[in-house]
Amino acid sequence: MSTGRADAPAAFWRALPEDLKALLRLGFTGRSHLLDVAGRCLRAGRTELAETLAGALAEIAGDALNTLAADHPLDGGLAAELLATGSAVALLPPETLARLRILADHWTRPADAAPLLDILAARDFGRIRAFLDRAVRDEPGNLFWREQAVTVGAVENAPDFVFACLEAVAPEAVRPVLGVAMTRARALFSPMGTPPPEALLAAARRAPWNASLVLRAFDALSGVAVQRCPLPGRTAVLLYSWNKADELDATLASLLAADLTGCSVFVLDNGSTDGTAEVLARRGARFADVLGADRFTVVSLPVNIGAAAARNWLLHLDAVQAHDFCCYLDDDVELPPDWLARLGAAVKRYPEAGVWGCKVVDHANPLCIQSADSHLAMDPTERADLTRLAPNPFSLTDLHVQTLDTGGFDFLRPCASVTGCCHLFRTRTLLESGDFAIQLSPSQYDDMEHDLRLCEAGRFPVYQGHLAVRHRKRTGAASLTSAQEHGSALGNKYKMQTMHTRADIADALTAEQALLEADLLGKFEYLEGV
Repeated sequence: MSTGRADAPAAFWRALPEDLKALLRLGFTGRSHLLDVAGRCLRAGRTELAETLAGALAEIAGDALNTLAADHPLDGGLAAELLATGSAVALLPPETLARLRILADHWTRPADAAPLLDILAARDFGRIRAFLDRAVRDEPGNLFWREQAVTVGAVENAPDFVFACLEAVAPEAVRPVLGVAMTRARALFSPMGTPPPEALLAAARRAPWNASLVLRAFDALSGVAVQRCPLPGRTAVLLYSWNKADELDATLASLLAADLTGCSVFVLDNGSTDGTAEVLARRGARFADVLGADRFTVVSLPVNIGAAAARNWLLHLDAVQAHDFCCYLDDDVELPPDWLARLGAAVKRYPEAGVWGCKVVDHANPLCIQSADSHLAMDPTERADLTRLAPNPFSLTDLHVQTLDTGGFDFLRPCASVTGCCHLFRTRTLLESGDFAIQLSPSQYDDMEHDLRLCEAGRFPVYQGHLAVRHRKRTGAASLTSAQEHGSALGNKYKMQTMHTRADIADALTAEQALLEADLLGKFEYLEGV
């Protein structure tokens, strides 16, 4: 089976077990995800007797394990786990195994991890840096501390700190591991740019199980990756803000620097008591010069009504409904000049979508992806139970949180949910699908819940990964969330799950997988003809 994959990747893909394809459609990155992929392949290799299929599964598992080892060169826990699994050891090359043995032998968690956990929880990078500098000096042979330094340095966008920790005095025995880690770190902080289309095509043909490579190769060769298109109609750009005058000012500045042909801008001041009114007056004069006096509108409310209600208020303005498209923006994002034309390219490629979104990255460190393409996931054997914290257990995939941005999410395709930081709707679709759920405030679950309604109606979102928007609010590994905020989010997640039946979510998941399969097969066939 592996011998013909370069010439017939679609046939190779079709022959794979469906449950494995369901995993592979999501992507080929992330620690837990790649372990799931490798485990599925290794289990199948013991039970499925077709020799050609077993060989292909072993090849996929080997690629997943080698990718893991390369992406996590200082993870001693992972190294020990791989070395303890005989089937994994059989798939790794000798040089990788030698490095993993060194890593496992020179990586030890501290007996008392409380000091480290306390200082990490405080989110004071100066103190964390001093703590880890000292730990690396005190225990030069324990690679655990260098792993922590690289992880923190990547989140904080501190390459000098990372390089210094990797170059610090160390026993000769661990030098091979540190050399690989340094190569990986330099590649992260000094990316080489997008690979040429021919290189992406060759990589996709070698590894047709890697959906990201297939999608990126298609986009590069078909021109989708660089396509920009005007939206077919007028667009209402909608923002709402509460007491974030400086962030709003910066967002409006980036909006002014963009091409706003055919746009009107509407801003709802959600009862702000800081300098928001002054920012809107000053920026409004500039928007009037650029767009015209009647195409910048401010709505001022006496109280904060919450994000979901603010979105609904804006949508139900007659002036907004006169537009063909509505695009909601957060008040703390930085937009590239071509952001709307990038969304226009997504509309042209997938005109039937319910909503179009983008990749969102951390403003302070674009290596950290806050949002990419999210897909539905659920265990069909579980049943709804209102007594549990997750009464109707389903989730959205989070592969983008398991890795850093090295281009693996630079593609355009359907999904189950896109970020609310920057998402575009046809006004008609938005009105037909209903308001954002105000009972889910304050949280971001109102965006997800609205996307679920679109999925259940067969109008799936589309992710435009060639548009990266920078977000000033830190999330994921870079966030700091209070106990009160965390509790509120859990409560709203509970409510959101009770708003959709288990059968409806299961049907939407099945329909999404069929949509992803058809989309991927179409791109396989295009690449075979190149």
